[in-house]
Amino acid sequence: MVKFKNILFEDRESVGIITLNNPESRNPLTEETKEEIISALNKVEEADGIRALIITGRGPAFCAGGDIKKMATAMTPQETTAMMEKSQQLLWKILDLEKPVIAAVNGDAFRMGCNLALATDFAIASDKARFSLAFIKLGLIPDFGAMYFLPRLVGLWKSKELAYLGSAITAEEAASIGLIYKFVPHDELEKETLALANRLAKMPTKAIGRAKKVLNQAFDLTLT
Repeated sequence: MVKFKNILFEDRESVGIITLNNPESRNPLTEETKEEIISALNKVEEADGIRALIITGRGPAFCAGGDIKKMATAMTPQETTAMMEKSQQLLWKILDLEKPVIAAVNGDAFRMGCNLALATDFAIASDKARFSLAFIKLGLIPDFGAMYFLPRLVGLWKSKELAYLGSAITAEEAASIGLIYKFVPHDELEKETLALANRLAKMPTKAIGRAKKVLNQAFDLTLT
């Protein structure tokens, strides 16, 4: 297992597992954490033996969002730009990875944490999880792909509700509106996620990767 400070990375036969590992802070996506996830994604990309990836969190939360403490400081425009560029690099790494990615949402997925789950190919949530685009409570517009993913997943009206109000919804409601793939009892999350990951790992990965690339662009392409 490769050692990181803010994440755990495990190669479990043909399945890679990235676990956000700052449970005391509810697993925020700090700049250092984003760097480590990108490094782990590079390893997954290069490893022929890893044919599917799971992203999950340790502790009661999946991911609380971005680094609020850093954003509360007096950041220069250059620092803000660098932070946004690092976020974009992470997002594109997940979207461009030509291997299936599953989010095992073990607890609350708020702000960037919610969008991290939406960026994967399958988001499976514990029945204890909640989802919230609470950017509005900080006076911010949802970022990290939210405004792209939302209308494609849940339609325009529900997107406005989630973006404007910033309310938290349960995993059951998230599944019912199509925001996530499905929800399962908390104690069965690991089993269900690994079962899907192992099933995908046995499939033709290159074909899945190419299908992923086209499907991620499907709403912007003509039939031709």
